[in-house]
Amino acid sequence: MSMHQAILVFGGTGFIGSALVKMLLSKKITVLVFKYKGTGFLGEIKDSNLVYFDSFEELVLRKYSIDVLYHLASRLPDVQPTFADFYNANVVLTTEIIELAKELKVKQFVYGSTGSVFENPCEPIVFDENTRVNPLSYYGLTKYIVERLLEIELKECDIQVSIVRFPSVFGKNNSIGITKLFFDLAKKGDDIKIFSNGVRYRNLMHVNSAVDMLYKIYKGRGKLSKYEIFLAGSSDSVTILNISKMVVKMVKSKSKIIPVDEFPPSDFDVRIDISKAERILRFKPMSIEDGLKKYIEEEYEKI
Repeated sequence: MSMHQAILVFGGTGFIGSALVKMLLSKKITVLVFKYKGTGFLGEIKDSNLVYFDSFEELVLRKYSIDVLYHLASRLPDVQPTFADFYNANVVLTTEIIELAKELKVKQFVYGSTGSVFENPCEPIVFDENTRVNPLSYYGLTKYIVERLLEIELKECDIQVSIVRFPSVFGKNNSIGITKLFFDLAKKGDDIKIFSNGVRYRNLMHVNSAVDMLYKIYKGRGKLSKYEIFLAGSSDSVTILNISKMVVKMVKSKSKIIPVDEFPPSDFDVRIDISKAERILRFKPMSIEDGLKKYIEEEYEKI
């Protein structure tokens, strides 16, 4: 008797993970979600194909054939980070998930990594899959350790591994980032202060595009090699100044945009080459402008 197929998601109650779970459920796919501290952004979802578990030992996990395991759980950058906090949350947890993946004989392991594995390049560049990594934060470092760990630990297993390095992702339910900051300020009509005089480029990715890419990796597994790295992003990069102008215009705000001579640690341009994902996965993301329109529509729907 063959087991019922399912998709397993860690981080499924969070920002990107919950959007992925909702999309999978819309396709009538059975989704197993690890419930860490409640149901998060899935709290209002009632679906017979949504199955929660809160322990790696639960028998419910052994009742399914796991097509793909999505690992989107992570400790995000903190105000007062310690290496131990990031290591335990990002690396130690992943070692446990890897052992579970081996036991369940999952067919594919997709990991949500970050563009923070690249930080402060010596000169302006366009980031791609071959760009030298240079993590300068505990967050970026531990995410990169996990990338390497997955290749080492699953090398001898019949599990396809895909790493997705996300830029800043925004959309419904996101709690951090310049998109939310600019929207909140514009909505109140407050001044918007733009660091680096607003000249730095950013690649901001709407969560719908992020989810679409994750799904295409699953559907295109047969075309992938044993270990793949993909850079994710929107279809374009835009200066921070122009991003703020678009938000103010869309909100019909009277906020003043004030470029200033203050420079954050991430004072470099983020331009991303997503041609590998476009070529192999037929990935077609939103532009930043279209993503902002979608985001602002969703925000006003909540009011």
